[in-house]
Amino acid sequence: MPETDSLEIINPCHILVMYEDATAYDLAIEVCSGVMARFDAELRFVFSSWKFNDLTDPDLAQWAAEAGERADIIIFCLPPHDLNPETVDWLASIQTRTKPEGALAMLLTQSPGASLAPEGLLARLQQAAFRLQMDFLPLLPLPQGIGMQVNSPPVLLNRSVDESGGNHWGLNE
Repeated sequence: MPETDSLEIINPCHILVMYEDATAYDLAIEVCSGVMARFDAELRFVFSSWKFNDLTDPDLAQWAAEAGERADIIIFCLPPHDLNPETVDWLASIQTRTKPEGALAMLLTQSPGASLAPEGLLARLQQAAFRLQMDFLPLLPLPQGIGMQVNSPPVLLNRSVDESGGNHWGLNE
């Protein structure tokens, strides 16, 4: 008798990418590829993505909110500035999640300069992660001249990757 599907196959890891422009989308997909490369043998992935400007349409905003409720990982990918009002409203519209664990990541498309990240953006996304019972992962781009490597994670803002080489998002725990 064939072996039945594991829980990971039956209940895939949902990744939602929220992005501002084509540059942000490309960077987010590069990060998602790294996550897939690391966990592909253990998990099945389902991806969805929404451009911030899509959230001005109420129907699209509702569909994106439903994707947010199912997401294991939500990645916000944008330059270092605060969210537009539609995205703020969309984020507030996610009231409950269907998963007990998860991560909300802020991925900046460019170095924020003197400050590590705009205080409003950092605080808003950290508060949303707390409200949604998700880990918060503020990520910074790699320094100029260093392309993102599939096997090396982006740099964590104000945190470092532990010596064992992994961030624990609760996906395998």
